[in-house]
Amino acid sequence: MSAELRELRITKQIPAKEMVEVVQALYPKYDKTVQSKCENGEAYGVSLRPDAMNALYTKFAPELLEARKKRKGERHRLTCRISGRLENEVYAALQQHMEADGYATTQEWVTAMALRYISEKEGDAL
Repeated sequence: MSAELRELRITKQIPAKEMVEVVQALYPKYDKTVQSKCENGEAYGVSLRPDAMNALYTKFAPELLEARKKRKGERHRLTCRISGRLENEVYAALQQHMEADGYATTQEWVTAMALRYISEKEGDAL
């Protein structure tokens, strides 16, 4: 986040004072000293909150705001998720049987079970 804050200020040639004014609307005690510490967050252990960073992008680089939101999103190819919880004994037995049947991952097994279930249901409909 600190590199992102510094990069925004430098690439858009925004005076630190103007950036401080935007953040002060959300956090009144924010000042140029805190701005400097946020820009050098690795050294100070300080970072700007996401809502303040969004306010800066909205004011100074709205064209980059949407790309920034997309970048933070989920990066998985498979975006739909199912989940459940099992008793320890059931989970251990399932793991053993999946391994014995040659499933390398739980993902592989869940996909196979879902496809089998769908195939059975769609076969019943015919």
